Order: sequence, then C-alpha cells, then structure tokens
Amino acid sequence: MGGPPSSSSSSGGVKPIELDEPIIGASGSVVRLYLCRHGQTDYNAQGLIQGSGIDRPLSSTGLVQAEAVASALRELPLYLIGSSSLTRSVQTADAVARYHPNVNRIEHKGLREMSFGDLEGKKVVANSEVYTQVQTAWANGDYELRWPGSNGESPNDLLKRAHSALKDLGILDLNTDHGIRHIALIAHGRFNKILLSSLLADYGIKRCGDIIQDNCCINILDIDPAFVPPPLFSTNAKEEEKGRRTIHEKERAITAIKLNYIDHLRGLNDPEQPPPSKKSKKHHHSSSSASISHQEPPC
Repeated sequence: MGGPPSSSSSSGGVKPIELDEPIIGASGSVVRLYLCRHGQTDYNAQGLIQGSGIDRPLSSTGLVQAEAVASALRELPLYLIGSSSLTRSVQTADAVARYHPNVNRIEHKGLREMSFGDLEGKKVVANSEVYTQVQTAWANGDYELRWPGSNGESPNDLLKRAHSALKDLGILDLNTDHGIRHIALIAHGRFNKILLSSLLADYGIKRCGDIIQDNCCINILDIDPAFVPPPLFSTNAKEEEKGRRTIHEKERAITAIKLNYIDHLRGLNDPEQPPPSKKSKKHHHSSSSASISHQEPPC
C-alpha cells in the first residue's frame, strides 16, 4: 500500500492540529477524541437528507475536504481511526488513515448517521412541518419520538448505539488504565450533534440543534474513559439535566477543547476567504467557551 502521503505534496499548506497537553481525568487516563464529520456529498450540496438509508460517496468537493482534515490530523499520535460503515464516512476516515498506515482502522455500524425514516432523500424545506414538529418535541424532552416511517430513529435510539460504540472502541471503558490515547472518529452531522449534546454539561438532547457540524469539521474533547454517561434516556428533561450536570461538574469527566473547528477548510471553496483569525486557533478549556454556533443548518 506504500507509505503516508508526503507533507509537501498532500498537505496543501494545511496547518496540523497542535498537540496541547491532554487533561487527565480522575481515573488517571484520558482519551483525546477528535470527532469529525465526513466530507461533502452531492446530497449535502443539494440539501437532501441522507440519514442511514442513502449511502452516497464523497463529491469532488468532499474529497478535497477529506484530504484537508486528514492533513490537519497528520501529526497526531493516533491510536485508532474509526468510522461508520457508510461510504462517506469510510472515504473520509481512509484519507486520515493514509497518513497513519500503522494505526488501527475500524468501521463500526454504531457510528452510522441517524435514520430519518420517510424523510430520507427529501429536502429539509420540503418537510418543514414534520421537521419542526419533531425538533419541538425533542426540545420539550420527548426523546423517544422517532422520525416518521418504519426505520425512523429517536435520540434515545441513536444514543444507545452511540454510547455502546464508544465503549467498544475503548473511549468509554470502566476498566481502562492506558494513560493518554488519541482517537479519531469520522461520523455524521446529526449523529455528532446528539452525541455531543449528551456529553457536554451545557447542553442535553433538547439543545442538540445549537451545535453546528460543518462537513469535515473537527471536535476535540478530553474524556475520562471511566466516565459513565448520565441517565440520558429519561423523558424527564429536568431529571436528565440534573444528572448530567452533577457528573460533569463534580468529576470534570469531559472537557471540550474545540467544537466545529474548520480552520483547515478555509479557502478551499472560496479562495478570497480571509485567513483564520488568531482567536480561532486557540484551544479552549471548557465546554462553555468552545466554539459553538446557535443556528440549525439543513441536515
């Protein structure tokens, strides 16, 4: 298969992610998780919902984005590179893996995108009424409500398999004692939003739409692998929030360093876009100060 791409021929001037000292958790170990979204597909560009049922490859733009995120992660001492089994995730993760030929490369079905049921293959705007109804129900704490259709998933459905996948991959592991591990996962937009909102103290599922996930963005979190997610599957939003904050604030189990980091993508599609500011390059050491946008984009 050959060695990794040379930095002179493939990095395209993309600055690699800086390796700040990870924040060690109460267990004495830490996983620095680089949770990314896949590159753009033709469905993304057209505003069409893919979910789990539509498996589109990366577009030409998506391939360029995948190389950019791969280059940004190229100097990290990665222990594992994971993806879902969907092509757009696999292609993006494979681009990352080319810089790390000796690193474990794993596909896990638990990381696949949320199933949007009958909405898959349709434009978000064409289904604005049902889309709004579901989002409103989630905001009001009904985490069991599924997207319409026999295969539609709820936030609870997604989180059960997501947390199970994180345990399988050693990111959440009660029996761990491995020191520091750097793990990159390439997943999906709605998957990332719901997972992140379940892990970050300032959020919760009802605010998952407040977290933006651009194609090939990078979220960086330090996770105590002994962290046990709070009771996120309750339909009682107040109970969920209380449990989440108690665990996060007392044990400092998860620290968000960056959310929706996209400096490596600047200028790819718009050569006249200004370079990233110094502020955007900083690492933030709390979930409340990480880069968060409060607008919900089309899926």
